[in-house]
Amino acid sequence: MPLQQKSQSSRIEILDAALDLVRSSGAFSLTIDAVAEKSGFSKGGVLYNFPTKDALIRAMVQLLADRFSQDIETARAGYPESDSPTVMGMIDVTESWVQRESTVARAMLVTTLCDAGHIEPFLELKRRLKLQIEAETSDRPRDMAIWAALEGIHFSTAHGVSVHSDEDRRVILNELRGRLADRETNQNGKSRQ
Repeated sequence: MPLQQKSQSSRIEILDAALDLVRSSGAFSLTIDAVAEKSGFSKGGVLYNFPTKDALIRAMVQLLADRFSQDIETARAGYPESDSPTVMGMIDVTESWVQRESTVARAMLVTTLCDAGHIEPFLELKRRLKLQIEAETSDRPRDMAIWAALEGIHFSTAHGVSVHSDEDRRVILNELRGRLADRETNQNGKSRQ
């Protein structure tokens, strides 16, 4: 394996270990020593890849934003006939991420208290998604309202203030999917399943 690929692979292994640590033990457990222990790298190896805890956190957020973006693109591909494939993909990804990444989302909120710049990769992703949605949709107000509902689900879960059960959330997400499908049914004169 070329050196650059090995270095990138090491970085990903360390970042995944850091994310696992946050998932299992919370944001305050994130230390260079704990990441070294969890990842199997020496402390020097972690510091070689991430010279500071801040650099580690920034890279973790970037990795999450990249994975979220990739998941949306993958889900989006499942809706080639939709006039809102990005929003449909975002609904699917919200469903899976809220279930599996709520602890990490909560931890990332904590990091913004120290440095609001940590969240920039997600803001950049959202700016790109907004442009993509605006370019493909025939109903901007509907799609922006659905996106706002998805944001509400993400943020209430991340803040630990959601009163919705998993079943409630499934019903809500299916309602949002239905609103997109209803619009397409009305435009095409036939039902999409």
